[in-house]
Amino acid sequence: MNKKLKIFLYCTMLLTACTANDTESGTNVYDENRPIGWASVNGVTDGSGGRNSVTVTSLDELIEALSGTEPKTIMVKDSIRFHGVVVVEKAANKTLLGMPGSLLYNPIHSDLIEESGILLFRSCRNIIMRNLTFRSEGAYDIDGYDNLALEGCEHVWVDHCDFLDGVDGNFDIVEGSDYVSVTWCRFRYLIPAWTGGSGGSDNHCNSNLVGNSDKKALTDSTHLNVTFANCWWDKGCSERMPRMRFGRAHIFNCLYTCTDNVYCIGAGYHSNIYAENNAFINVNMPWKLWATKPGYTDYAIRMVNNMGVEDVTSRSGGEDFYHPDYPYRLCEATKVPAVVGDERNGAGATLLFQNLVDGYEH
Repeated sequence: MNKKLKIFLYCTMLLTACTANDTESGTNVYDENRPIGWASVNGVTDGSGGRNSVTVTSLDELIEALSGTEPKTIMVKDSIRFHGVVVVEKAANKTLLGMPGSLLYNPIHSDLIEESGILLFRSCRNIIMRNLTFRSEGAYDIDGYDNLALEGCEHVWVDHCDFLDGVDGNFDIVEGSDYVSVTWCRFRYLIPAWTGGSGGSDNHCNSNLVGNSDKKALTDSTHLNVTFANCWWDKGCSERMPRMRFGRAHIFNCLYTCTDNVYCIGAGYHSNIYAENNAFINVNMPWKLWATKPGYTDYAIRMVNNMGVEDVTSRSGGEDFYHPDYPYRLCEATKVPAVVGDERNGAGATLLFQNLVDGYEH
């Protein structure tokens, strides 16, 4: 194996899930360990390609490493504290990897919007984020920032990340972002929602918004193509898992255990959703129709072979049903709780640095 390939493996794809799902090889047989879904369509999502590795331990080092378009493999070590959202603008060709035990966190509870949030990528492309843990101080409806947000970005893969207690949301994808895949991520709210926010909601544990306005046709129409695969919406999530406007969402092999929630998947204006082989366990309203306002009623949703909800085929207006045409691998819905919900090796920041394996293909 040549030196360049070894570096590539070490810096990017050697992060593999150590799992009991395959006791002989120590790998998760359902984890393809590469971009799948929309991030693999109409272009390449390879981040840094394993080039130019740098380890960061401070916020200043992280901001510097994320800037520009030079390929860079950024290894996050230890805990990095944020004092408000950091906007990363027009960056490209970055792979951001969380070393085991690392953390990106914002411990501030404030009425000031600018003191909320962690990372916002704006007009960025070819970005990979893996094995990162994002943690804020709890949901608080002040129209603040999320743990992570993408605005106008394309070809992004977010994999095996853990999102906890986002102020406005855990992870939003908006403003015409496109070709995004979210795989093996876990979303939770462990801190009770803060009440009394200026937005009026006393429980804003609303995890994932895709498309942030019914009136964004110019920026969002034909964009917002997103895949959620093998993700876990866990304790405390109330709504938006995800809530879709415009675009096309493929949601498969995801796990929902967020008891006492309001709803899980939200079908908004011009949303086109194909949800298959997911597991809904003791949750309220696996899906909800939001496209009900006069003039904003177009939508299409299909729920197929899921556990905990009957099949659904529903549409209104001019939306045709969407079915993904990229290759992907399914497991049965009944296997999802064990495969995705395993604390040792399922969704979340569960990746370990493994020894190099000869013959790896990428």
